[in-house]
Amino acid sequence: MIRLLKTLLYGLLLISPADVLARLNARKSANEASLYSDTDNVIMLDIESLRPALNLKNSKLVQFLNSFCGDCHRFAPVFKTLSRDLYKWRRILRIYAVDCAQERNAQLCREFNIRQTPSLRFFGPDMRKNDDVLGAVIPGQDPMFISSTLAELVSQNEYGPGQPNFRLLKAKDNEIFQNEDAENPIQFLALVLQPENSKIGRDTLLELLPFKVLSVRIIENSQIFEEFGLSPDDQKLAIVDRNGTAQYLTPSSDSSEAYANTIGDFLRNLNIQPDPPLPIAAAPNFTEFLDHQNQAILTKVLTPPLQVYRADLEQAIDKLLHIELRKWVLLEGNSLNALKNIIKIFRYLNPLNKDGKLLLTDLDNSLSSQQSLKGADFGDLVDSLEKGRRVFKARRYVGCIGSRPLLRSFTCSMWTLFHHLTVEAAKPPNYFEEGSILKTFHGFAKYFFGCTDCSEHFQQMAIRRNLTSVKTHDEEILWLWAAHNEVNARIAGDSTEDPKFPKIQFPSAENCPTCRSNDSEWRTDEVLKYLKQLYDIKNVSFYGLPTPQGYD
Repeated sequence: MIRLLKTLLYGLLLISPADVLARLNARKSANEASLYSDTDNVIMLDIESLRPALNLKNSKLVQFLNSFCGDCHRFAPVFKTLSRDLYKWRRILRIYAVDCAQERNAQLCREFNIRQTPSLRFFGPDMRKNDDVLGAVIPGQDPMFISSTLAELVSQNEYGPGQPNFRLLKAKDNEIFQNEDAENPIQFLALVLQPENSKIGRDTLLELLPFKVLSVRIIENSQIFEEFGLSPDDQKLAIVDRNGTAQYLTPSSDSSEAYANTIGDFLRNLNIQPDPPLPIAAAPNFTEFLDHQNQAILTKVLTPPLQVYRADLEQAIDKLLHIELRKWVLLEGNSLNALKNIIKIFRYLNPLNKDGKLLLTDLDNSLSSQQSLKGADFGDLVDSLEKGRRVFKARRYVGCIGSRPLLRSFTCSMWTLFHHLTVEAAKPPNYFEEGSILKTFHGFAKYFFGCTDCSEHFQQMAIRRNLTSVKTHDEEILWLWAAHNEVNARIAGDSTEDPKFPKIQFPSAENCPTCRSNDSEWRTDEVLKYLKQLYDIKNVSFYGLPTPQGYD
């Protein structure tokens, strides 16, 4: 602990907030791709903009996601449809998203204890009264459940004078038509009788939010109708204008949809229109993403023979050290051991330059005696040890490039990295026991991988395929190869698949003609030979990086 504290203190004297900010800004592209945009009624936020947004006097729904996560991609169309539908609630609800796969957001996602993605959190309009500053978790991905949960949560809050009011109207209020919005003064009051254990008034109010000149109030006693000059009757819905003229309305059924349609038709007949819905967004244009450099890389990568690129191996380690491994609030026990194993493997088998090797050696030494460690302290330790060293020179993926934004990238680089590690571990002087790379990969997937769905599938596969039974380094190489092909088979044709890089059973006959027999059965001896050749550090391409002579 003393050694770690000394290292941290010394490093923090060297590294300044300006250094960290410069690093983050350097990694933030002006045209950074994201799963959502304001045309989806979802505003992307980051560490600088989330806190101010949470302090606004409305309710907030925030989705924390990892843009490389397949489950986040599959949920995106569902969330977009939901968010566009909830645009009619925008007077009281704003919808945001935070990408935890961005380095600048690692600290933010750790502070909100984001361990699974996608993760939905609700925040009320007054954070000071919120017992849970981390927000209320909305579980699952069912849009109907999310919508009904949100309706209940937003209705529990107050939004101030002139804003929608979910409280029961106990008696006639002479100030009911006062509104601070001079452009849209309240002109009509709708009274909805809500029986006990019913949500019809609440849901009618939410449905009619696009009519800014209307105030919907919920009553639980029909006698209040009389206070507005209406005769006693078996009615449940009434409307009152600014002059005090009141009348009953007769909906087609006792449902919030029927109530909202009846009131909406009444207002439209008076030429009062609701705010229009969100315009349909234009189809995304990927031309800008495939600039000349990206197009050149894509052409190179798609040209046989298949190669492994150092840039992808470097990007994987870079993202691990600066994002994934520092997201935990506190590392101890199994999670800390998993971290130590990852760093030790990287120390001896990394493909980095001299500065990178020194960084990982120092990092391994600093962690060796720790019994517990905060994720924030691990991040500070990495930053301090990296100070003054030019470790990561790759600024884009090469072999793991996608033909469209947010495809392949980090997950591809992680598979590539661990395939490479299994091959390197099999070479003398055999720093690690047989199966060590697989156990380390399992620890990463279980404790650090920001894609919850991917992590759970890998853990299930490790049990089913008996990961711990691996006895030799060659078996280790082939276990990971077979596991990767199982994943490819599972997600082939999925929305996360890159059309330029279809999920095949690897290697293809074109890349390894001898890997299959005449009846298309795998010849594992030939597969093993091919994998050892492909992933060997001696055959890894420098394309996209400085030449070998200028790399160190």
